This record gives sequence, C-alpha cells and structure tokens, in this order.
Amino acid sequence: MSLESVANQFVALCRQGKNFDVMRTMYDPNIVSVEADGAETAGQGPVIKKSEDWVSDKEFHGETVAGPFYNGANPDQFAVYFTLDVTLRATGQRITLDEVGIYTVKNGLITREQFFYSGKH
Repeated sequence: MSLESVANQFVALCRQGKNFDVMRTMYDPNIVSVEADGAETAGQGPVIKKSEDWVSDKEFHGETVAGPFYNGANPDQFAVYFTLDVTLRATGQRITLDEVGIYTVKNGLITREQFFYSGKH
C-alpha cells in the first residue's frame, strides 16, 4: 500500500471518529508513539492503552482532521492536523486542543507517530 493510500485511509477513518480502528488495523505491532514531551510508548497494545487512558477522562464533542500533508524530503511520512473539542471530566471545562501528528509508514503500516502541540495536553 502506498504512503498516499495509507494516509488517505487514516484521515478518512479519523474523520468518521474511528481513531481506534486506525490503531488496531493500520499500526505496526512494533509502533513507537512519541508525545510532545518526549515520552515514548512502544508496541501496538501499549500505544492503544495509552490512547484509551488519555480519552477516558474526556467527553468528546467533535474532532476536525486536516490533511494529509506530505514532505518530499521525507517520502515515508505524512502529517495530520487535529482539532479536538473536549470537556475535561475532572473540571467540567470545555476546551479546544490543537495537535499535529507526524506518521511514518513502512510496508503499508504506521511504524511511528510523533505529536506536536502547544500547552498542556
């Protein structure tokens, strides 16, 4: 599967709110996920668990997905810009989170994701 095919399928599923389907079907078993603070999680199961933990204390009202974006200098990567509308369950505060994800693809699977964002996440 080409980079463009993977990226377009990724974005299409995320736009349908099927982010965990992406993780289950498009992530390499040895994926590495890197947060903006540098924390790394390795392995498909642990990456999915990390994401489940992150969403568990939030109520989601919507997600906007822009992209995919490409860079010819990195022919195995694509970027996606996410805007998340969430309410933090602990405080009841509704906030908007903006995040950029850079995804590396090898052999038709996503092998690395790295996130960039401003502020506390």
